[in-house]
Amino acid sequence: MKISLAGLAICLLAAATAGAQSLSVTYLEGEAQVRSSSSWKVLSIGDSVPLEASVRVEEQGMVQLKGAGLDFVLNRPGTYVLKDVVAARRQLSAAGVGAALANTLRYLASGPAAPQSTAAGTRGANQGLSENQGWVENDAQVFLDAGRQYLSSGQYDKALEQFGQALDSATDEEVPEIHYYLAYASSLKGDVREAWDEIADLEPAMSVAWAYDFVLLKANLLEDASAYGEAVTWLRQSDNDLSKDARRAPTYYFLLGIGCRGSGDTESAQQAFSKVIEIAPGGDLGRAAEKMLATP
Repeated sequence: MKISLAGLAICLLAAATAGAQSLSVTYLEGEAQVRSSSSWKVLSIGDSVPLEASVRVEEQGMVQLKGAGLDFVLNRPGTYVLKDVVAARRQLSAAGVGAALANTLRYLASGPAAPQSTAAGTRGANQGLSENQGWVENDAQVFLDAGRQYLSSGQYDKALEQFGQALDSATDEEVPEIHYYLAYASSLKGDVREAWDEIADLEPAMSVAWAYDFVLLKANLLEDASAYGEAVTWLRQSDNDLSKDARRAPTYYFLLGIGCRGSGDTESAQQAFSKVIEIAPGGDLGRAAEKMLATP
């Protein structure tokens, strides 16, 4: 039987695609199961999981899956249909969502913070002192400032190194902020699992300097974990509403749009993306929002 070159190419492509339709469990914490037929099976590191399967993550569980050009974490309790998770992630990637958010979050991390922190207030209160009595930053703040500079220029490994040194010399009051920046750098580097470890115990009061950006970071991490409904609930909490914050509103609406779309609320997603385009036309988020609106 003769096969044309075109037919052979199609067969080879189908074979390659079939071989790629699985993910490998590269990290596991707590309990998780997989169902690819009629029964559930406990997952183990190294397992190959078909894209047609469902994965159930228990409370305090975390699964990292890699394959099909993707590397992602599921760490919120619930059941996930992998083909839907993968399809959503590919759609976001095609719209440039990851790059747009990374650029924006990096900018927010390096810019002015609000509200004013206790440390900044102390610094301001000392500006009237003589040079010999003026503000002297402690070691942790020096390392933290250096880490933020590296963060703003995309040098995430160097930023993590500086934040780690800041943690070694931090006071108890400084520790939460440093964990927040460690999470921020890990997230931008693409190490979502490490970022979650860093924010696990963080519950900042809205009066601290980094609280508003923490809202955005946690929403982004929730959406990275495909916990779209939880991200929407988080963003819609009254204390977390950043829609009136001129500097953060585009990111807030964009993340809200991603969360609404992922949880099936198409109308709210369209409204949120339209708001991004209205207040941030031409920017990274605005262009990504346009692509999301144009994607069925």
